Amino acid sequence: MKHLSILTITMIALSSFMATTVWAGPHFISGPTASLDTTTGDYVVSFKEAGLGSTAVTYTLTAGTGTLFTFQCFTKSNNMPMGDPNGVSGSGETTFVSITPHNGQINGSISLAPEQDGAGCQGGGLVLKLIAVDWDSVTFTDSATGNTITLPDACSGSGCP
Repeated sequence: MKHLSILTITMIALSSFMATTVWAGPHFISGPTASLDTTTGDYVVSFKEAGLGSTAVTYTLTAGTGTLFTFQCFTKSNNMPMGDPNGVSGSGETTFVSITPHNGQINGSISLAPEQDGAGCQGGGLVLKLIAVDWDSVTFTDSATGNTITLPDACSGSGCP
């Protein structure tokens, strides 16, 4: 009888250990976490996902139509000539990346970069620089789960709340 109790206790302990370590399907260990690179204006999302198997996963990052980039011309000595900055709307910026898991996990990041659509500086020696960025309504989509996550807005430069 005592021998049967030890075997029963061992089986219960083993089964409860297995139940706490097994996850059902893809899940995030950390993130997705958004950050703004104030130097480049890039909106970067970092994450670690597990339970993926070996099939590639596509992550998509999309900014809403309210996203705005502001560029300004500067001289070589970093002075601002007279004139208004060049504002550019980032209507529906989207990027995606496909990553193949390693040991069922992906530790990665994806980013949106401000793009300037052709308006440049007039005159020799002027350099166009990003002076403000306002990322609005950014979403992160994971093809492994089919989930879309709304991320926080991010703003840097003049005109931020």
